[in-house]
Amino acid sequence: MVSEWHEIITKFAPHLHRLQPWEQLPAGWDDQLDEQIADMVEDRWFEHTSDFQRQVHSEARRIRVSEHARDLLAREKAAQAAEPFDLGTLGEILRRPTEPPHRVEGLIPSDASTLVVAQRKTGKTTLLLNLARCLLTGEDFLSNFTTRPVVGTVALLNYEVSAAQIARWADDVGVDRGRLLLVNLRGRRNPLPVPEDRAKLAEILRSWQVETLIVDPFGRAYTGKSQNDPGEVGSWLVSLDQFARTEVGAKDLILATHAGWDGERTRGSSALEDWADSIITLVRDKDSNNGGNNGGEERYLRAEGRDVMVEEDQLRFDPTTRLLSLAGTGNRKAANKARRVDSLVGFVVDELQGDLALSGYEIEKRWRAKGLSFQKGEANAAGRRGAELGQLLLEPGPRNALIFRLNPSPPRPPHTSPTGTSDDLPDLPIYKGRSSGDVPTTDLPEDAPLPLEAS
Repeated sequence: MVSEWHEIITKFAPHLHRLQPWEQLPAGWDDQLDEQIADMVEDRWFEHTSDFQRQVHSEARRIRVSEHARDLLAREKAAQAAEPFDLGTLGEILRRPTEPPHRVEGLIPSDASTLVVAQRKTGKTTLLLNLARCLLTGEDFLSNFTTRPVVGTVALLNYEVSAAQIARWADDVGVDRGRLLLVNLRGRRNPLPVPEDRAKLAEILRSWQVETLIVDPFGRAYTGKSQNDPGEVGSWLVSLDQFARTEVGAKDLILATHAGWDGERTRGSSALEDWADSIITLVRDKDSNNGGNNGGEERYLRAEGRDVMVEEDQLRFDPTTRLLSLAGTGNRKAANKARRVDSLVGFVVDELQGDLALSGYEIEKRWRAKGLSFQKGEANAAGRRGAELGQLLLEPGPRNALIFRLNPSPPRPPHTSPTGTSDDLPDLPIYKGRSSGDVPTTDLPEDAPLPLEAS
């Protein structure tokens, strides 16, 4: 077909001799040709280019077949390297030497696959580095969870942060410089889908006796086409398990992933959560702003999984050491309630000016007369908090009531304005457009949102 085309253009259209088969016939190419000859040249041109395109597609198919064949062989070799099925009677398996049930007591089981789900910019990498430190030292993770230390090393496949930054953060946390292996892959070729790179990396990690492998984050380590396809994601997770446990020889696999738009669940396929033995979730409290804890908003951690159930609790962060610990103060709802009570202490103090001694009921009665909004029992809660802070004194009253009065020597006496409202705290909210008699204060649910101030 090629020789026939060249014979025709040599004889009838030599000006087309340099035309390549992937190009278009130029405008005016047939101006000097007889119409019948032009038709013949054009027919042969289309035959020639069609034959070229067929060859291109055939060659592309051959290359794709070759690439898929190499991938198939790599998977078959990995499967052959894996140990065969584990079989035994119940009695035989129960007689085997028992291993410690948890790597991190109550949080990460032994030989487990752990998923760390975090909203963006909540300190996911800092949490992982804190975990790496405790895995190497045996210190309690988050100052709360007993940790069984690794014998070998910990490796972190870091896809997200620059090498210099992750090294500086790890050093700030105090991770053992000789036992944390950093594999920095930001802007680099992903070794997991490349057989040669994968085999070389596995060999290096095995030589370092890596016992815990951390992969951060899933979105950049993943090699499939869609993170929402459960089949693709599930297959990739099986391959990651084989890499970590069979090729590297690690016991623990920890995979970090970003949370979806709601900040509470994983982004992408639910196959991620189905895969994990333990799911650790890190969230921020958007209603908090403490002005210092890693950007102002408080962080909270919870976990669930096989033999794992950790109720949500606040994380404390030391900006100097970058160390994290559980505060033991409860979940976001409890924290919001505590902030609400703290905000009312100043208003209890205002009502006790002039050496008054009042019960919580009497304080709430005064608030209601002023048109202020509150929930039943909040005056007592705020009074107790004021006593904890040393601003108030409390004593038993009739019918098991508590009587509050000002502490004549408080640690830091609150300042009050001439009108009697606290200068230390924001104004107590008022229901917009309602008088005090219309405020249904006693029927408000415990977690009701704070009303806005009247305009």
